[in-house]
Amino acid sequence: MDEQKDSQVWVDRIIAQAQRLPPFPDVVHKVMPLLRDMAPVKQIEEVIKYEPVIAARVLSIARSPYYARLRKVESLRDAIVVLGQKQLIQVVMTACSAQYFRGSMEGYDLREGELWEHAVGVALMTEILGERLRRQNVLTLYTAGLLHDIGKAVLHFYVKEEFERIIVEVKQNRKIFIDAERETLGIDHQQLGGLIAKKWNFPDAVVTGIRFHHTPKKSSDKYRDIANILYVANRMVSSIGIGCGIDGFLNPNQDEVFDELGITSRMVEELLAKFGDAFKDIKEFILN
Repeated sequence: MDEQKDSQVWVDRIIAQAQRLPPFPDVVHKVMPLLRDMAPVKQIEEVIKYEPVIAARVLSIARSPYYARLRKVESLRDAIVVLGQKQLIQVVMTACSAQYFRGSMEGYDLREGELWEHAVGVALMTEILGERLRRQNVLTLYTAGLLHDIGKAVLHFYVKEEFERIIVEVKQNRKIFIDAERETLGIDHQQLGGLIAKKWNFPDAVVTGIRFHHTPKKSSDKYRDIANILYVANRMVSSIGIGCGIDGFLNPNQDEVFDELGITSRMVEELLAKFGDAFKDIKEFILN
């Protein structure tokens, strides 16, 4: 009974901390429907221009050498045209998300910016996987990939505080990290991430993908494909050491998910090669 009581105290504290996160900027929920409906550029501009930080980021990226060769960018409207639908929503999403990931996450042994780099890497990999697998929901996948570890932004404080107990569970009792995390704190970063995404009014597909990105076999059939793709993207990005913290490969190994998606060893090599080239570009104009 005492253990259950202690666990509930932890959960209450953690959820209260998550509730204090700054609300996710509403501009994303306004821009995405406009892009889906192929609204006129003027309408999209009207939404973005009232978000100075986002507008400045869109302009800055559109004026970077990567895009400037395509067209001279003199206004926000020019920037929207140059970036195009997919790139624009990625820029807006990453600009809105950065504030939650920038710091160090000591509980997971991640230095300043490493979790952010991992988040962007997984988002990019989900996009690459979605296109390779011919999925129609690539923007949904990118969004879920970008936010998949949002739970760590809060939970790392508590993981640090209870780190020794968690590691005892992992090493002595042979628990996988996420189970040890949940049993020690009463909640794991998947569950917390799902709660945060739901509070921010992201669609169920995004919430479910985040909630089961380590354990896709436990997700609902309706969104199993998204959870599968997030699992694979996270696994592949971690395998090359991008933002791979203390939990790293101490989490569930469900590599049959690769088979379920039809991803062969040869495909993994090809996808990682494509990712490497794309990540090099994206680091120049999104991560900096």
